[in-house]
Amino acid sequence: MSVANLVKGCPLFHEIYENEIVEIIADCVVASYETGDAIIKQGDSGSDISVLLSGNADIQVEKEGLIHKIATISKGDLFGEMVLINETERTASIVANESCDVLIISYDNFYSFYKKNPKVFALMVLNVTRLVTKRLKNSNTVVENLSQKIAELEGKSKAA
Repeated sequence: MSVANLVKGCPLFHEIYENEIVEIIADCVVASYETGDAIIKQGDSGSDISVLLSGNADIQVEKEGLIHKIATISKGDLFGEMVLINETERTASIVANESCDVLIISYDNFYSFYKKNPKVFALMVLNVTRLVTKRLKNSNTVVENLSQKIAELEGKSKAA
């Protein structure tokens, strides 16, 4: 199966035609990782975004020597997108749970479409914005739930 067929369902390529996807990925690299390999390491500098083509991986954050699993990503998921909004230090690690293939899109390749094909560039930026917004909404829901649980625990603590 071609890489273009593998990434069709990826949110980054929503509303982008197959021939345009082929053009986007023409200068990309596909890297393979084995179970336990760090695809991205928290704290490292990076300038590319990636799409998981196969397998799944955990998003992990290390804080005070403890590793916290944030989420699991799977085929079609985009990661590393913070570099597109000027955040070059990786804020989390991505660790393969099984054999994974990853499409790596360089910052320069992504932004080259600003001149090469402004419509495709606009769609990719819109799609990244949609993805970041969705993740932010999910994070807000988690924070609200945690706030409610804290309030409940504080209420029980005062009652005791």
